[in-house]
Amino acid sequence: MPALIRISSALARPFFRSNDGRDRRRTDAHPLGPLVVRVAASHPVWSRLKAGAVLIVCLAVLGTAVRLEPERSGFGTDRQLGFATCNALMLTGYPCPTCGMTTAFTLTVRGEWAAAFHAQPAGFALALAVVLAAAVASVTIATGSVWAVNWYRVSPMWTAIALVGMVLAGWVYKAAAGWLTGTFPFGRS
Repeated sequence: MPALIRISSALARPFFRSNDGRDRRRTDAHPLGPLVVRVAASHPVWSRLKAGAVLIVCLAVLGTAVRLEPERSGFGTDRQLGFATCNALMLTGYPCPTCGMTTAFTLTVRGEWAAAFHAQPAGFALALAVVLAAAVASVTIATGSVWAVNWYRVSPMWTAIALVGMVLAGWVYKAAAGWLTGTFPFGRS
């Protein structure tokens, strides 16, 4: 916990040292400090090991997405992993909030970003987040420095609410786009 307090207090400094050696108040800085900052790790070996674990998970997810063939319908790619057809889709004719996530991942790793967004906007955003996490983990492994989030500026509760909202907005987009194109209700004529 003391390391977190040291990082947080360092992030909250609203001053910078000018060329003449005097402390000056930053006029462009947020009063609580930057949102994200790269700092030297207090335990570089452990930081590199944790980053290695994150990188392995990210590469496993992205590697699985590369191996799958995306369904051009925008959903159903997950059946190649052995999952059953979505019950919500079969019962209601409309997708569940996560329908199209696997398809969005497979299209994102192939560079078909417009199709990935159309398959599931939240899945596309999560796929990009996995790529970003892999890049950050690689930098941590190479340099030993870590990226610290200033949790005084970012509320974990609002972050969770934003993620749920993103998934729900993606669901609404997918259902509305499917309804407008005649894809949904699925299985009904």
